[in-house]
Amino acid sequence: MKGRNEVVVGTVILLGIVLVIFGTIWMKGLKLGAEEHTIQARFNQVGLLRNGGKVKFRGVPIGRVESVVLEERGQGVIVTMTIESSVSLPQDPVVVLSPESMFGDWMAELAPRASHPLYAYAEPRSANVLPGYTLPDISQLTAVADEIAQNLRTISARFEIAFTEETAKNVSEAIENIQLVSEQLTGLVGSQSKAIDEVARNLAATSESAGEAAETMNRAFSQVESAVGGGKLTGIVENVQRATARTDSLTAILVASTRDLQRVANSADTTIRAIGAIAGRVERGEGSMGKLLRDTTLYLGLSESSIQLQALLKDLRENPRKYINLRVF
Repeated sequence: MKGRNEVVVGTVILLGIVLVIFGTIWMKGLKLGAEEHTIQARFNQVGLLRNGGKVKFRGVPIGRVESVVLEERGQGVIVTMTIESSVSLPQDPVVVLSPESMFGDWMAELAPRASHPLYAYAEPRSANVLPGYTLPDISQLTAVADEIAQNLRTISARFEIAFTEETAKNVSEAIENIQLVSEQLTGLVGSQSKAIDEVARNLAATSESAGEAAETMNRAFSQVESAVGGGKLTGIVENVQRATARTDSLTAILVASTRDLQRVANSADTTIRAIGAIAGRVERGEGSMGKLLRDTTLYLGLSESSIQLQALLKDLRENPRKYINLRVF
């Protein structure tokens, strides 16, 4: 009986040890007989991630976190993870840390960068290390929400200060003015639409006129082409050449006439100069004509003779017998 009890106690102890071992393996997510390899990722901070945390890909556990180590100068955190060798990493892979449950457990999830392009990843300094990003936890979200609430309170207080009853009246007047301007614009658009229609009609008429002008030009070009083809243009050119020859002859005659006129002008200039010289001599009192113009004695004598002649003629009209004596034999 005593030996049997010892066997039972030993069996219980062995079962307990086995349960502890398998429980530890289960808690750590270890898979017996599965091949694994190690990867690393760099983060600015890791939140509440701890050793043994799960590593997932598309929501499926594929490994665990082996270590969380601060960099030498404290500029980042290096997380070492062990994943199954059968898992192929996505193109341009990144690691995102996020809470796994409400109890404080965190996990690391592999994903392509294209699935979260806006995250500010901690870029690694080595090609063998993946970039990582940590989502904000509840405390950070609460702090951000509190900051937003404070900003909203500040904005609300400033809005209450700025938006007084007078401001409300001004806003109401501004809305009425906008409505009035809108009505005026509507009327203006209506009046302008008529003008635009008229302009469109004028453009249509102009287009028709342009089409008619184009047809006229086409006809003119056709006539010119027919004239060229029928030899009429050649005759016109010959006529123009003959007219040009006649014009040249007329030009030669005009040039000769101009030369004759030049000679006549030169003769007239000589004559005018001679007359000017004679007039100058007369003005200076030279010659008989000059002396006649400058000597007043002759003028006075002629004037006196004219008076005596007038008196003689008067006496002749009054006493003709005094001068005429007719005798008949």
